[in-house]
Amino acid sequence: MSILSVKDAGFSRKAGPLFEHAYLEIEAHDRIGLIGRNGAGKSSLLGLLIRELVPDSGEIAWARDFSYSYLSQNIEVPDGVTLRDFLYLGNATEISAAVEKKERGADPADNRQSNVPTISLENRYRALCRELGLSDMDASLQYFSGGERKKAALARTLAPYSSLLVLDEPTNHLDVQTIEWFESKLAAKDQAFILVTHDRWFLDSVVNSIVEIDRHTLHSYPGSYSKFLERKAVDIASLDHMENKRLANLKIELEWLNRGARARATKSERRKKEIEKMRKSLLEEARSKVIFASNVARLGKKVCVMRGLGLSYGGRRLFGDFSWELGPGTKVGIVGPNGSGKTSLLKIIAGQLEPTEGSVEIGQTVRMSMFAQTNEAVDGELSVLDFIREHAEHFALPGTSDLDAESLLERFDFPRTFQKQKLRSLSGGEMRRLMLVRVLVESPNFLLLDEPTNDLDIETIESLETYCAEFSGSVLMVSHDRLLVDRLADELLIFDGHGQIERFHGSYFDWKLADAERAEAASRAGAAAAPRSNATSSNIGKRTMPAQASDTAPGSPIQASKSNKLSYKEKQELAGLLKEIDALESEKRNLDTFFQDPSGAISGGAPFPAPIDFVEAGRHYEEIDRLIAEKLARWEELASRE
Repeated sequence: MSILSVKDAGFSRKAGPLFEHAYLEIEAHDRIGLIGRNGAGKSSLLGLLIRELVPDSGEIAWARDFSYSYLSQNIEVPDGVTLRDFLYLGNATEISAAVEKKERGADPADNRQSNVPTISLENRYRALCRELGLSDMDASLQYFSGGERKKAALARTLAPYSSLLVLDEPTNHLDVQTIEWFESKLAAKDQAFILVTHDRWFLDSVVNSIVEIDRHTLHSYPGSYSKFLERKAVDIASLDHMENKRLANLKIELEWLNRGARARATKSERRKKEIEKMRKSLLEEARSKVIFASNVARLGKKVCVMRGLGLSYGGRRLFGDFSWELGPGTKVGIVGPNGSGKTSLLKIIAGQLEPTEGSVEIGQTVRMSMFAQTNEAVDGELSVLDFIREHAEHFALPGTSDLDAESLLERFDFPRTFQKQKLRSLSGGEMRRLMLVRVLVESPNFLLLDEPTNDLDIETIESLETYCAEFSGSVLMVSHDRLLVDRLADELLIFDGHGQIERFHGSYFDWKLADAERAEAASRAGAAAAPRSNATSSNIGKRTMPAQASDTAPGSPIQASKSNKLSYKEKQELAGLLKEIDALESEKRNLDTFFQDPSGAISGGAPFPAPIDFVEAGRHYEEIDRLIAEKLARWEELASRE
């Protein structure tokens, strides 16, 4: 059943058309990945689908009962907004009005109108927030990190049921664990979605069709992102053959015109201009992706040596006693939850942050460049060309003589007409690409990359990936892009979020397999010991384990008939689960307080009893996390049958 239909739609900006004669049909169970270069019009198309923008031509038809949930790329939150306000109210304007009412002493719920959540929706908000580690509904979002704000936005988007989920760069600012959680949620949802993302692993995992905006036209491809790449390769090969043939024919005709009689001169000149225009058009269509390149200075045996390295912040130890040596030509990926110290480690190596313990030694032959997660502060009035000229007038790239700044920028897909633009007018993706050019022209032999794929389109990410794969120096990268890490890294540093850094020799995929095997072994051991064990804390109460797997296939008629209605005992269990989870969350908050100030007091004012050190506290914290996850899974299972 069609829920939305785009027919012959066109949309333009000041610079010209983004897309023309666009056709798109979205069915009730479509899972669409929308891709295209930065500036191609992806976010604009999403804006048309949710009625925020109006097409210049054509029409868009929505089903009568159409509804949507929208996750914006940029999350705007006025000061004073709590997590509860953010979830229950819609857009930033609506939230601002609620905050003003609250300040005047009025009830902000008056603003909610039809958005007032039902008990069931409120429970879904709470459950999703707990799963995402956001337990305090009255916490102010102005103190949230970018990742925490994105988690709050995910909960707000996923909780209500709607015809269509519209997701614009949903994985930005998320760590790998949260992205994998989000993947599982999308897989379990029985509703259509269309999403824009630069995360190729995520894209390949969740979509069943691809829509590409290429040269102002929408192209639809059924199947996963992998299938799209296979089809695209065939299309490009066919296009190359056709273009070569057309260019050859144009060349023959041009030669014939040049040999023509003077009597045909006027006609010949006109035809030659037409041919030249066609040739330029073909060259534009066949334009290759930007190719990153740089000279690499010779690298000695010593690159980076860390001895007993540690960092504490705000009374919390991010990591400690870490000793490791990075070898020449080694490419290492860093993964772990947000806030665990990944970026801080890069900053320590770059000399931008002092460790609280230990030391870092950099080799004498090292030329280090860091591509930071956020763009450095720049003079917005500088032009693109002047910005690069500040670093040097001439550059040498592999296989070329010295290039001037204009030619260099052209190599990195900044045309000469674009080079005069002010930095303040650049999009996020354009600014990131320019910063990457600045890093590469320094001819580094040791690259520090902190979330390098942020704001880049897929084509640019692929070019960066190719460059790093062929880079003869050393690379240390923090990235939530699992495909990038998997393809480039031959070693991993895994931050566990509790002060430990694990080293793993192998790819990201190898590590995930090993991690799954460890989890399965631990689960088997736990199941064997379960009849003989008791709860570790009297506060926790009786554990509620997820339903055991059976031979019956999930979703089969047999299983559905067995679990269609809740028994009286299950209803009692459901009623008590949220209270049990609240108690666990309270204990978790006490542990958080202990981590920040071990000698202090818990929220109730009593001294923290036990565990008495970080190691014991860390283990207890992990146990509570596990119990919360189990109880949430059980709550979701029962609530879905209520």
